[in-house]
Amino acid sequence: MSGTTIVCRQKVTIGDHVKIGGNTVIYDTDFHSLDSALRRDWFTDSKNTSNAEVIIGNDAFIGAHSTILKGVTIGEGAIIGAASLVAKSIPAYEIWAGNPARFLKKVNDVQVENKTLVYNK
Repeated sequence: MSGTTIVCRQKVTIGDHVKIGGNTVIYDTDFHSLDSALRRDWFTDSKNTSNAEVIIGNDAFIGAHSTILKGVTIGEGAIIGAASLVAKSIPAYEIWAGNPARFLKKVNDVQVENKTLVYNK
């Protein structure tokens, strides 16, 4: 990780062998209430935010400058393209990119044997 920010009010779980590109941000919170009257007072505002756990599975790869929002699970071996906004969960071994992130394709030529990735050439 380089220049990465993780903001955690509830829980952020990052699996083993995960690659996270530079300047990526991961948030498990909305930071502020959607109600403008509640935002006037910091204490009331902070008590009325929406928070949800973020889970990043083993061997996932997140491209640089991406944003991962609250409540997202990124599946094992998934790939997130650079500068993507991830607002919903990504299944294992799929490639997603864009703003908002959209499915591009499945990860090709990968076998999972005893939870070890074997890349076919």
